Amino acid sequence: MNSWINFSILWMITGSPLAAAVILLAAYAIADWYTFGFLRGVAQAVADFRRGRRLRITLWQNPHDRKARADLGEILVSQRRYTFAIEVVKPLADEDPHDLRALYLLGVACLATGRIEQGELFLQEVHKASPAFRDGEPLLQLGRFRVRRNDRGALGPLQEYLKEHPHHVEARYLLSRAHLFAADAFAAAQERERCWREYQTELPYQQRRDRLWAWRARPSRPLAYAAAACCAVAILGAAAQRSGLRAPPHALADVRSNASAVEEATPMSSAREAR
Repeated sequence: MNSWINFSILWMITGSPLAAAVILLAAYAIADWYTFGFLRGVAQAVADFRRGRRLRITLWQNPHDRKARADLGEILVSQRRYTFAIEVVKPLADEDPHDLRALYLLGVACLATGRIEQGELFLQEVHKASPAFRDGEPLLQLGRFRVRRNDRGALGPLQEYLKEHPHHVEARYLLSRAHLFAADAFAAAQERERCWREYQTELPYQQRRDRLWAWRARPSRPLAYAAAACCAVAILGAAAQRSGLRAPPHALADVRSNASAVEEATPMSSAREAR
């Protein structure tokens, strides 16, 4: 509905539906580039879908291709098809129990499907075997899923992760949530403030990645942006209505001259008909 209103206003201003559509799409693309990057996410999803189809064909031809199986597992986890990912990746862990990539994918998929003990065991084994694996991602995953379960046990892995990555915005926000679960409101407020400060010091591409977490830490900012956008749309709509309802002076003069010409022509035509 809001998109249709914006399109209608632009149509009134430009006088062309094509120009209004182009301007609206360009505005959406620019807004997406500087905010969340949904368009890039859609492009990545399409690329993953096509690559996943090729990998499934490869595995159908050669079921023992470990790299293709692991790559397909990565894509399935990114698509949140966790049950299928477990079926694909499990043979890798069965053949090689020390395959850290397979154990990591199994850990994430098990946690997402409710197999908490197995998932946490896999991720802890990966972290013990290689603390630098994927830059400490197993600890962050442990913290993420514990926060989703409202588990105060998220404090441990998140604090350990932030020792190596003190400027990570998402981890700071998750730690603030963990402090709330532990009934420590003061520490939670401090972490939210630290989360916002870290976000402000990031580079533009990092801010696009972490904007959602920063806005969760400070909800007043997106509300202020939304209020400003609503005011701008209201002002623009009111201006467009006034410009549409108020006819220009030369148009009124043309209407009056046409009306007088019609009045003069009417008696002459009636006199001719009488003759």
